Amino acid sequence: MKAFDLLLSHYFIFMNKKIIKFIFVFAVTVVGMTTYASGCSFTRDLEMGDEGEDVRCLQQYLNSSGYTISSAGAGSVGKETDTFKQKTKDAIVAWQSANDLNPAKGYFGAKSRAKYLELINKKDPISPSTSVTSSSSSVVSELNSQIALLKKQLAEAQNSTGTSSSTSASEKSAVSKIKEAISMMDDAEDEIKDCKVAEDKKSAQDNLDDAKDDLFDATIAFFEGKFDDALDSADDAYKNAEDAFEDAGGESRGDEIDTLLEKTQTKIDNAEDKIDNADDADKDTEEASDILDEAKDKFTEAEEAFDDEDYDTAEDLIDEVKDLVSEAVDAIGNSGDEDDADEAIDEASKAITDAKNEIDDADDDGEDVDEAEDLLADAKDLLKDAKEAFDDEDYEEAVDLAEEASDLADEAVDAL
Repeated sequence: MKAFDLLLSHYFIFMNKKIIKFIFVFAVTVVGMTTYASGCSFTRDLEMGDEGEDVRCLQQYLNSSGYTISSAGAGSVGKETDTFKQKTKDAIVAWQSANDLNPAKGYFGAKSRAKYLELINKKDPISPSTSVTSSSSSVVSELNSQIALLKKQLAEAQNSTGTSSSTSASEKSAVSKIKEAISMMDDAEDEIKDCKVAEDKKSAQDNLDDAKDDLFDATIAFFEGKFDDALDSADDAYKNAEDAFEDAGGESRGDEIDTLLEKTQTKIDNAEDKIDNADDADKDTEEASDILDEAKDKFTEAEEAFDDEDYDTAEDLIDEVKDLVSEAVDAIGNSGDEDDADEAIDEASKAITDAKNEIDDADDDGEDVDEAEDLLADAKDLLKDAKEAFDDEDYEEAVDLAEEASDLADEAVDAL
């Protein structure tokens, strides 16, 4: 598209590397919005403490207009909330000041609502608030004019082709992947901040820089209408961001599901041992074996979904497997045996002791162990409840609580 060629030429004529990154951030913000709505319907004044969908719509409008509520987390693009808090007030103050609304105190009243309607009803689709707000340099001023020109020509192109009212599947896929990449990049940045190993931190930062370059390419392709190219570049951005996240010590979605698969396999093995022991004791285990066979089939499906990187499906199947394993054990008729409960409590006690030792070692090395200690405290509480259930001869409950305690102890170690 000629407009974009013109914009790119101005990038390299006028912008140094830092300014290009600034443009990139702006472009990502525009893509992340995917349009906040055709307009908000404000039927009341809004202030600190108010809640409702009108608050959410106001946040979406502010984010889409360059008055960011938050750069990450609650209130950020795509994560707008229905609660009016300090960050919303601050963004309104900035918007009011830019639009000469006095006093600019963050109260969204009648004057603000009137200005809002005036802005969104303008025939010119380029409102001042959608430009880059800084006017501190001629470079940024030039950028604003080029963005305005680009958006006008894009609007004209859409009107001429009749595509403005519809969104293609490829466009939706590109937007979705771009948002996923941005989210993963946010996670990677958080991990990098906490990373204490210099070599790992550098590797992670290099991958994150690559992700930003990929996302920049995705943004340009998106605005050119090359949605398949945008999707490919956004996918590259996501993968590089995920590598950065892992290099910095984060556990990826794949790692999380892989751990769940390992734990579920252990549950299957334990259930199979119980069924074999019951069979050796001349108990009827036919129903239990049939249920466990079904669990094994589901587990195979979960592994296949994991291999295909369909992690949501894999997690759903794992949940089904866990339920089936529990049913299989219940079908044996001895899940509440005193010996089983005693064994589960012993295993939980050992897991908690091992976890405590690892946490103490990590704490001595200066690592952050707060999350691990919280998980271990929860595990100890569950073990205490399991022992009380055992004393009350509620052996089935004791087994369940002890197994939960063991799982939490394992999670505490994983959190290190």
